[in-house]
Amino acid sequence: MKIFLKVLLLCAGLALFGWYLSDIGFEAVWRAILSLGPWAPLVLVPYFIVYNVDCLGWVQTLPGRVFRTRGSASQPRIPFWTLLRIRWAGESLNNLVPSAYVGGEALKVYLLRPHGVTTSEGTTSAVVSKTAQTLAQLAFVLLAALIFLFIAREQPGLRAALALICLLGCAVVAGLFWVQRLGAFRMLLALVQRLRLKIGALESRKAHLLELDATILGFYREHPRRFYTSALFYFGGWLLDTIEIYLVAHLLGMPITWPQAIVMEAFTGVAKVLGMWIPGSLGVQESGIILMGRLAGLPDTLSAAYAVIRRARELIFAGIGMLLLYSRDGSLKETISTVAAEKI
Repeated sequence: MKIFLKVLLLCAGLALFGWYLSDIGFEAVWRAILSLGPWAPLVLVPYFIVYNVDCLGWVQTLPGRVFRTRGSASQPRIPFWTLLRIRWAGESLNNLVPSAYVGGEALKVYLLRPHGVTTSEGTTSAVVSKTAQTLAQLAFVLLAALIFLFIAREQPGLRAALALICLLGCAVVAGLFWVQRLGAFRMLLALVQRLRLKIGALESRKAHLLELDATILGFYREHPRRFYTSALFYFGGWLLDTIEIYLVAHLLGMPITWPQAIVMEAFTGVAKVLGMWIPGSLGVQESGIILMGRLAGLPDTLSAAYAVIRRARELIFAGIGMLLLYSRDGSLKETISTVAAEKI
């Protein structure tokens, strides 16, 4: 049933995007894309920079010995390129597999283990990093919402829609902190016990799961500066991500303003989150870009062309990430199967 629902949503998203394309004109969109010509590879540069900045944000949540300048012989410093490759592979899996971004985080934990990072430390990093990234995204969306109010004042019902999105975002972030404060695994175990369910995997790992809760909470207490530094790096990554659509618009001869670029990037991210159960948010992301483009005053041709170009860029980066994973572990299928089969 779950698979059927995902396929249904995927078909609906693709159908909506197809309808937008037919309304705008396939030929006009294709001509716009081809007009990039030899400048097309430049589109990959902004996101590569963002990958590096986001990796710096992730590194802040790893054990101190991983990124400190000096390390001992028994606990050597992990090269930044190695960390970038690990994160790249994880993000590629997140973009390809509809697992609500859980699969890629598990892969990062698995790939960190040969470098001396324990499963507990890797899992703590995954939870804290994702929380910092979500906090940064919320701050970016709030900034974009304020800008949007000035860009599209005449849009009816816009204030209410933006307020709802911002409230939902605040609720999600508050919920993340609340759950981690109480203990996510502690709450899960209590729920299972209340429902009188017998899940052997949880019972056998009860002590380990409770220890994970304590480790995650301990990170916030002992390293608040590193958490906020991580969030700051992620926020910088979101700001830098606006360069992509700004650059594409100018290369296509349809320049936009920085405020429009910020609005487009912020709410494209929201659309992608809404479609996280669909492989790559396919169709949902593209339709969201066109819809937001209309609200922000962008030409439909630009929005549709950017939606296709962005999808192509994501596929290229995902492909590179899978190649990096293959070059490290030899067998993609075996590695991903191992990650899927393992339990925390």
